[in-house]
Amino acid sequence: MSVRPPTFSDRKAGLQSGAGILEAEILAEMAASLGRAGRTLEKALAQLSLHEAACRGDEAEEQRQLLLQIAADAAWALLIQYELSGLSSQTQLVKRYGIPPDVLVRVGVR
Repeated sequence: MSVRPPTFSDRKAGLQSGAGILEAEILAEMAASLGRAGRTLEKALAQLSLHEAACRGDEAEEQRQLLLQIAADAAWALLIQYELSGLSSQTQLVKRYGIPPDVLVRVGVR
């Protein structure tokens, strides 16, 4: 399988150079990385939500704490990837993914 850089009609000349091709590959990997981190967070939040809807009691609380930590780790990873990509508005991520306050507290977002 060969990998080709995306073609942009207005920037076509810049992509012909080695630096342009490398830049396109880096941007594609950054986007893929954000996507993977977002999907991981969505899965963790879904598991937490299902658990909270179905379970009650002391054992359920221990499991909830574990799921909260998994979701917090996933949220932290997404926030780091987001910032490394040059994006900085955590508020957008919190709204988009519906990250609950209990998870945000563990991440340290205010």
